[in-house]
Amino acid sequence: MKIKDGFVKCKVGDKFLVVTTGSLGKENNIMIELNETSSYIWDFVADGLSAEQIADKLVEMYGIPLEKAQQDTEKIIGNMMQAGVFE
Repeated sequence: MKIKDGFVKCKVGDKFLVVTTGSLGKENNIMIELNETSSYIWDFVADGLSAEQIADKLVEMYGIPLEKAQQDTEKIIGNMMQAGVFE
């Protein structure tokens, strides 16, 4: 899984946004607001981590059970895939 070309994450004030750039931005003006966890997951995907590795990172960061981290990771990745951000 990777981030499709033409999508970037930026910080505006205290919010994180994913927006389209370049030719993709001209075709599809997309803006997605990320919460803190979604922002971390974006970064982990950008770093090439698998869903399993991302869930492990969330366990370390938040001290939550692995099952909860896996569910959250799958949900966020699924939402971003459905939005066309990840391939």
